[in-house]
Amino acid sequence: MQNNLFFEMLPLVAFFIVYYITKNLYMATAICIVASWIQLILCKIKYKQISKNTWISTVLITLFGGLTIILHNKTFVMLKPTVLLWIIGVSLLIGQAMGKNGIKLMLHKEINLPDQIWTKFNLAWGLFFILMGFINLFVAFNFSEYVWVKYKVFGSLGLTLIFMIITVSLAFILQKRYNKSS
Repeated sequence: MQNNLFFEMLPLVAFFIVYYITKNLYMATAICIVASWIQLILCKIKYKQISKNTWISTVLITLFGGLTIILHNKTFVMLKPTVLLWIIGVSLLIGQAMGKNGIKLMLHKEINLPDQIWTKFNLAWGLFFILMGFINLFVAFNFSEYVWVKYKVFGSLGLTLIFMIITVSLAFILQKRYNKSS
């Protein structure tokens, strides 16, 4: 099940707006937790089901955000993106090892490519998410809270969009090449 991109980003947008206005990471985290649960409920109402990604993200922000608020320690909320990115990356790699290609499952209806190309795309995305997790840790623990928030909202999203544009463009180019040779 695919949800609307803005709908999926609702908790992140709420987090950023509250942080931007208040400069209070704890308040922004609390709002993000509430927005995540609202998103989960709205998913159930609108789509009649909740995607795994929405469940995982909601549970992680509740757990890590909750620890951040209860222990008054921002480290936990800063770790949440890394844990989520690593779960996605490792899931793609394990799935591939078990004969399931997550990227192909998402895109095979729009793009027709040979399995060896899908395997390379899946591997690239798995490694990309793992790398993004490490980048989040680097930014979180080597820069100010404000820089980390800006990276979390804009930098991480920007890098993901750039990687997506590159891989989708490459997929369409390869699709043309393979369709001509077929």
